[in-house]
Amino acid sequence: MSKVIAPGKKTLFSDEILQDPYPTYARLHEEGPLHYVDAGSKWSVWSIFSHAECASIAKDPRLSAKRAKQMLLPLPLSRQGEFSELARMFGLWLIFMDPPEHTRLRKLLNKGFSPAAVEGLRPQVEAIVDQMLKPLQQGSEFELMHEFANPLPVRIILEMLGIPHELRDTFVDWSRAIAMFRGNPNRTVEDARAAQDALIELTEFFRKTVAERRRNKGNDLISLLIDIEEEGEVLTEEELYAQCIALLFAGHETTRNLIGNGMYTLLQNPQQTAELREKPEMIRSAVEELLRFESPVQFTARVLKEDIEVCGQPIRKGWTVLCMLGAANRDPKQFKEPNQLDLKRLNNQHLAFGAGLHFCIGAQLARLEGQIAILNLVQRFPQMRLTGPRPVWASTFGLRGLESLRVIL
Repeated sequence: MSKVIAPGKKTLFSDEILQDPYPTYARLHEEGPLHYVDAGSKWSVWSIFSHAECASIAKDPRLSAKRAKQMLLPLPLSRQGEFSELARMFGLWLIFMDPPEHTRLRKLLNKGFSPAAVEGLRPQVEAIVDQMLKPLQQGSEFELMHEFANPLPVRIILEMLGIPHELRDTFVDWSRAIAMFRGNPNRTVEDARAAQDALIELTEFFRKTVAERRRNKGNDLISLLIDIEEEGEVLTEEELYAQCIALLFAGHETTRNLIGNGMYTLLQNPQQTAELREKPEMIRSAVEELLRFESPVQFTARVLKEDIEVCGQPIRKGWTVLCMLGAANRDPKQFKEPNQLDLKRLNNQHLAFGAGLHFCIGAQLARLEGQIAILNLVQRFPQMRLTGPRPVWASTFGLRGLESLRVIL
């Protein structure tokens, strides 16, 4: 991000817009593909709203994913030094790397997320979903986020990593602390401290776990990464811990929001939900449409490695641009009737998982979990309806998800 120097800033990250950003997205689409947006704390940033330009920027080698240090810029200058360790630890994550480091690590991690490896998890995911939903009674009140959408993806990623699921709640708390920092442009010192503490705790946990796993290897993802390392590929200890943390965070945060956002959307569209219930073969296209319609990741950022033009606007080296994925997924130039839910939408080229080199490595796993969880909920509880006050969206603008979702089953 850069200091405010341009007129005409747009407000985007307000509490009011957070609850429903899509009318604002629609208005800004009409005004143009690029906007200068107030990101809070006297910082502003160029933000790309068009689908074509977001997809192009994600693949442009003149832009860098190395943006961990830039995440500290909204903090007071006098306090940023306190969080150098936070930026350093984030910088070890795959999503904050450029080639050749990114290429090397991605190649190693791909082995754990191949289509065959993910499909092999289907029986486990189905069993966990069945175990979680079986005790629930038709007609009872249920808090879907805390009781299901939150714990499900954590249980699955912990199983993949070979970690006891009794630690689930602790990992959820750490993950939420990281999400509050990463997903909010208006970051505070308190957010940064909570995220840094969580990353330090997670690093220490994985330091001990990796040491134990070296002595007693299993069939889990950590053991696979250790095997890869021992076969001569270069994977440092710190990189190993960092990828475990990143996988845990990404595997939890985005999938919880896919399930929560998806179910909230379906409960507001009962006719389409009824059709999905009757035609379960629609679940693949339904999940793709739910990802497009209410994207769990609303924006991602890139840093310019040189002066370039974006949508006709010269932008200087070192500046950050936001790719507004949630807006790109409602772009009328890309999608027919973008603000209409269509569970049978064909050729749905949404950007919910990004694009280019950093296309989400866990996309297939998120899809698998979303398909199984959502279809089970829809089929087992045909009378499910919303109850209580209108759900509130969490104040993590970049990671869109509900604080809670109360339903009658």
